[in-house]
Amino acid sequence: MKKIIRFIGSYFLQSLLAIVAFFSWEKALYFGGKTLQKTGMFDKNNNYDYQNLTATDVDVTAGFDGGALAMGLICCVCIIMIVWIETNKKPKP
Repeated sequence: MKKIIRFIGSYFLQSLLAIVAFFSWEKALYFGGKTLQKTGMFDKNNNYDYQNLTATDVDVTAGFDGGALAMGLICCVCIIMIVWIETNKKPKP
């Protein structure tokens, strides 16, 4: 009985890690392609209200590369943990 619970538990954990890896990869792609561009105007409060825009000397471009990098690292850790769980399973005698 103990072996069955351990067997099901490991596959459940691997499935859960695979789901987290998939969604973090999707978010990494979303954040990686997202860029905010304003030409000559900038909103200090980030609420995108056109009445509170402040003039700037240059165009403002902000990417979301940090979020994409973080989500990519989460995806990598999940994949490594799936492989680690699979390799540490005890072989059948």
